Amino acid sequence: MEAVLEQGDVQFFFRPAVQPAEAKGAVSLAVQSFFLILSPAGGRRHRRLRIGKKRMPARRRDRFWARIERVGSLQRVLGHELEPEVYSTKTRGERYQPGARPVGHGSYQLVRHDDHVHLRYTVEPFDFTDAPDELKLADSGDHLVLFEARPRARATWTHEGNISSLDEEGYELVLVGACSATTTPGAEAVSA
Repeated sequence: MEAVLEQGDVQFFFRPAVQPAEAKGAVSLAVQSFFLILSPAGGRRHRRLRIGKKRMPARRRDRFWARIERVGSLQRVLGHELEPEVYSTKTRGERYQPGARPVGHGSYQLVRHDDHVHLRYTVEPFDFTDAPDELKLADSGDHLVLFEARPRARATWTHEGNISSLDEEGYELVLVGACSATTTPGAEAVSA
C-alpha cells in the first residue's frame, strides 16, 4: 500500500562554474552546483536540496548524496543563489560567479511504499540551447530516499526515516536512482 506523505511544487536550478571576471559577457555554462527547491502544497516553508553529483540519479545503481541547505521562505532559500557575484582571490585574481539558472519546474510527491519512501516528480524542462552537456534532467523521476541513520550506527544510511527530518538544515540523505515508475492513482493522502 502507498501513502502520499507530502506533495507540492519542485523547481530545479544549476549554478554555472566560476569564471575569470573579464568573462562576464560570455559565460561558460559548466555546472558548478545543482539543486532543487521543494515547496510543499499549502505551506510557506520551502527547502533547498543540493545534489552532490550535479544532476539527478539516472540509473538504478546511482546513489547520490544530497543535503538540505536551507529551509524557510522562498526568499531565504533561493534569494542569494540567483544573484551573480564578483570577488577576488590571492592566486587567481578577480573572479565572477554567475547566478543560478532555472532548469525546469513541476510537481513532486514523497510517497511511503511499504517500509520505504520515494521521491517522485514530473517536470517540464526549460528549453535552452546553451545548456551544459553534463546537465541531464528527465521529464519524470522516482527515487528511493535513504535517510541518515540516527544515532549513527554501523550503517550510515537507512530506509527507515521520517520526512520531518527534511526540515532540518544540514540534514543529509541519499537518493537512489531510477526506481521503476509506478503510477499511484489510488494512493491515499496522509499528513506528515
